[in-house]
Amino acid sequence: MFDCEKISKTAIAALSSMAMLLASVPAVFADEALTLTNPSSQEVQTQQQSQAQEINIFAPNPLREYFNGGYSTDIYLSGKVTFRFNPLTTGEYVFKVEDMSGTLKGDGRVIVSDYGTKSITLENLYGYHKIVAYSPNGYGGSYDIYY
Repeated sequence: MFDCEKISKTAIAALSSMAMLLASVPAVFADEALTLTNPSSQEVQTQQQSQAQEINIFAPNPLREYFNGGYSTDIYLSGKVTFRFNPLTTGEYVFKVEDMSGTLKGDGRVIVSDYGTKSITLENLYGYHKIVAYSPNGYGGSYDIYY
């Protein structure tokens, strides 16, 4: 009925063929994977500049923000933060520092009666924070955050 010897030979031949096909597939990619190339100095310089630009995009120091503009970009503080601004009007300027869960961690007020650069420093602030600042009567303007 069935010739076991013929079936066995056919099965062995088929398995051998499949094994040879599968064994050659990794070898095709091996040349590419093992080929080592050193990037040119221009490529390395471009990559370093790109990484530096990425850092500056996400964490410039100082960071420019605006009074009455909502929360600042999230920033990592390692001890102290200084706010510096040129007031557009007289009155009370308020700075609030909150952790990422919204808990107030520090605040400061500057009473402005004359024009010129003003600053205030808050200390003992560690980790990621967000900042919100208010100017008198919502007058606006910008301030710089040094951290």
